[in-house]
Parts: sequence; structure tokens; C-alpha cells
Amino acid sequence: MFQARPSAAQFLIGPKNLSYAELEEAILQVAAQLLQRQLAGKRILFMVRDDHPYAPLLLGCMRAGAVPMLLDPGTPAQQVRDILEHSGADGVIADGDTIDHWLAQGLSLPAQQLRVQPAAAKGMLLNKLLGRRAAVDLDNWPGLLSGQKAPSLPPLREDGIAYVVFTSGSTARPKGVQMRWPALLSHLDTIATQYQLQDDARLMNLMPLSHADGLVQGLLLCYRRGLTLVRPAPFSIVAIENILIALYRERVSHLIVAPTTLALIQQYGGHLAENFASDSFRFAISCSAPLSSAVWSGFSTRFSVPVVNTYGLSETGTCGFYAGPDAASHKIGSIGMPRDMVAKILREDGSLAGGNEPGELCVQGSNLMSGYLDDPAATAKALRDGWLHTGDQAICDSDGVYWITGRIKDLIICGGYNLSPEAINGVLMQHPAVLEAATVGMPDDIWGEIPVACVVLRPGHETDASQLLAHCGQYLGSHELPKKIHFSSQLPRTPSGKVITAQLQNALAQDSKTGPAIGNLQEQIYTLAAQLFNLQPGQLKGDSGPANTPGWDSLAHINFVIGLETMFDIRLKPSDVVRMESMDASVQLIKRLVH
Repeated sequence: MFQARPSAAQFLIGPKNLSYAELEEAILQVAAQLLQRQLAGKRILFMVRDDHPYAPLLLGCMRAGAVPMLLDPGTPAQQVRDILEHSGADGVIADGDTIDHWLAQGLSLPAQQLRVQPAAAKGMLLNKLLGRRAAVDLDNWPGLLSGQKAPSLPPLREDGIAYVVFTSGSTARPKGVQMRWPALLSHLDTIATQYQLQDDARLMNLMPLSHADGLVQGLLLCYRRGLTLVRPAPFSIVAIENILIALYRERVSHLIVAPTTLALIQQYGGHLAENFASDSFRFAISCSAPLSSAVWSGFSTRFSVPVVNTYGLSETGTCGFYAGPDAASHKIGSIGMPRDMVAKILREDGSLAGGNEPGELCVQGSNLMSGYLDDPAATAKALRDGWLHTGDQAICDSDGVYWITGRIKDLIICGGYNLSPEAINGVLMQHPAVLEAATVGMPDDIWGEIPVACVVLRPGHETDASQLLAHCGQYLGSHELPKKIHFSSQLPRTPSGKVITAQLQNALAQDSKTGPAIGNLQEQIYTLAAQLFNLQPGQLKGDSGPANTPGWDSLAHINFVIGLETMFDIRLKPSDVVRMESMDASVQLIKRLVH
């Protein structure tokens, strides 16, 4: 995995590039610091926003033999507290402002902390011009890079835990998926073979690096194979044009994204189809969530490129099934065939299902996780006799191609994230005004599914959707928040008291067709934005925009566009969307379209 590559060739191309020579030097420095702190083999909580420090810090952590436990930057402090209490972390690598926020929230952090600071602090340039040398602070990034040159490191024992990534799964508490080095290396080799990667391959992977598909199919795959990783900007609607220009300019060979991203590129970037017309480009790869046949065929037709669909879980590294690029497995709507894995479909009684008979999909292979972090009960439930029970219902056709037909476990997959209805309901019911709550997945053309919550209030209590979303934001990540909250006098239940999910989904679907009356347009837009950005309406001003508003990130911006289209029954053009750079601009745009 770790080979000396003192090359000027680019490892990372983004807002700030990173050569292999720079990366190797930084990895040595980070690893040396962690070894001096006796953190080899120890668990380190890892949460870093910026790609440029993320890559050397993560690889340096792994090179030192430490075990990075990766958290999404949107993970709220309450979840971090819970993970710290149950994971036994020995160190922390995180952004400085994040650590300050955790401390302000009363979190008890390990003494060993490495803070990621802004790359250029005030006064550094002046000190450099005056010939002054700042004191070296080895407890922060990039300060540790100014320390003495790292000594040679001991050989890496690639037989322990390589990393831990947290997944919501179907339970309230995130589960830590432990991936061992042999499983990771085997999986990386399988992916490289399946994607037909050559030495000059350049991968554009737009998935978060804290997500298994961003980590494994992006950073780790490129580093192991000596390839270039292209990440021009965090994905958002307003960045689509720049992303597609970078795809052509940087001679990208493989585009790796979630189905939501494919749908949005098709919707808002269709006029830039010529950027795929390059001798370098091979195919697009869909991962992390179900890919609908409409998005699959629509994207392939619009941009004249093949699309490979994959299926897998964090528990399988990333993907274990591939629909393409070979013709035998490439059936639109399917998940294709397993590679370097074996699969079977079981009936409820545990017997093997017949051809085209639905049952639970179970898989086995060298790329499986070793288990869940400090959770033997959950591990025993998922891994039985060496087989991973996925919780997904599937069939296998006569050609050996697999198709997902449903889910057995209670789970909402929204834009590639696995969301737990139980976790959302639990947080909603902590609010003093809420008597009952039920969250269900509703179909959505862009996200696949969105979480919609139905709430029953306690007699004599009042609250509104914005207050409940603000409450949820204290305990849930931004991607876990319900996209809509409906209020009802009661929930549909069976005689035994179980919520009738299908009946609730049908009622919510009928309710959404009526839509709100237009009334005070500006107030409605501000209320919607405040809900999505987890802010109070008074915190938003006319000049508030993505650059200066907490919570107005790429995910929230996409939700804002979709919410406006739904609320006012309109369709925003790409040229409209890219101009939504402030609240004033958004309000003026909607006024022009609805009046």
C-alpha cells in the first residue's frame, strides 16, 4: 500500500493541488508524530473538512498503524459524545474550530489532539518577508510539517484494522464498521480490475471522503494504484458547470458519484454534454444508493457515455456487485453480478430461494468487514456462519444477474446516505411538544427517497416545523434531518399499535398534492430556507448566501432548489439555479416565475 513515490505527478487535483512528492513527505511527518505519541494501534477520531489536509493526515494515520475512526463533518456533537463514550478513542484529528465547538458542548476529548488550522494564518507572509521563523507547533496542521525531517519509519503491519467508518444502518446509534487491511487491499485490487484501470487513469470521485465510497473508491484506490484523484469542488448545483469543465480539462477517465448526482448533472448540466466527449473518458460509475432505470438510461443517453451500476455496503468495503462494464452483467435496473464474492438468496426459513424467487441477499468474500466496533451483538446478527445478511430483498435471474426488489430492514436511503427512521423518531419525541412521531421514506426523483416525518402534538402544546427541525439539528446530521414535517391528530395504527407505514405514506402523498397557497411569498421562502439550513428566520438576511451562512452547504442548497420547485409548482432552469447566490436573488427569482 505504502510505496515511496517522490514524484511531481499530481495525486490530488482540486482547489489546491497536491503532488505525490508533497504527499509522501507529509505522510512521513504525520506518521512520525503519531508514533512518537505512541498511538500505533490506537483509535483516533477523525473529522476533517478540507480535502488537502485530509489526504496526508488520513494516510499518515494509517501509515503509523493507528486506526482512524471516520466521522462525517456534519455529525452533531451529541452523536460525537455518544461515539466517544463507546469507542475508547485515544486521540483526535479534527478541524480546530470543530474541537473548540466540542469542548464548548462539554465533550470529554482525549488528551492527544491534532488540530487542523487554516493553511495561511494572519501574519505568516509578513514574518516570512522579514525573515522571522515562527515557533513550530507540532500539535496542529500544517505546523507539524515544519518540524524536523521525519526519520525512517518501521515497516507497516498490514494485518490489523485499517479504518472504521460509521454507518447509521437501521438503528439509532451509528455502528462502526471495522475493515481489516487484508480485506481492504483485496477489495482495492478487485475494484481496479473491474474498472479496467490503467496507469494513466484519472478518477473524479465527488463522494465525501468520510463516506466509504469516497474513501475507498477515491482516496485509497488512487493512492494504492498511483493514480490521480480529481475533486474540483464539493458537489452542488451551482458548481456543476465548473465540475464538468474540470472533467474535460483534467482528462478524467472515470466519474464516480451517487445516483442523486447523476440526476442533478443530467437536469442542470445537460447543456454541457460536450465535456464528456473526450478520448480519455471511459464510463460513469453509480454507487451508494439504488440507481433508477430512468436516471440510468437518461444519463447514458444524454451524455453518450456508459454507466456502470454498483451495489454494496460499508460492510463490504464499498461495492460487491457490478452491472457493467462487461455486457453480461450490464442490465439496466439490475445490480449486476458479484465479483470476488459469492452470493445467495434465502427464504424466511433460511432455505435457498429458487430462480427469480425473492428472498434476503447474503454475501461472502474476502472484502467483508471484521465486525462492528465493540458491538458483538450487532456483529452476530449481521455475520452468520461467514455470510453477511444485507437486509435487502433480491432475486437472481436465469443469467445470474441480481436485482434488488425491496428492503427487509427499516431503512431510508436518501442521496446515498442510510437513514434510520427510528433515530429520527427518537429525536423528535425528545421535544416536549411531541406526543408521537413516525418517519417514512417517500419516493423522490432526485434523492431516490426522502425522510418525511408525521408528528402528533401533546394536548395543549404548540410548535412548528422550523422549531422541530432546529431541535433535530442538535442531535442529527444535516443529511439526516427530515425533508418535510407534517402535523396530524393521529397516526394510522394496527390493532396491536404498530404504525401502518403504507397507509401513512399514501396519506402524505395525497397531502403533498394540495401544496400550500402562495400568500406571503418572501416569508415562505425565508421559512423554507431557515428549516433547511437549521436556522431561525431572523438569522437570514437579504445578502445571506452559501459563502456566509452556516448550514447553507451543497446538500442544503440542493434541498432549497427542490423545496422551492415543490412549494411553488415550478421548474428552475440551470441558469436560474446558478444565480441563487443570496436570499434576495432567490426571492426575486421566484417572484418573477410565479407572478
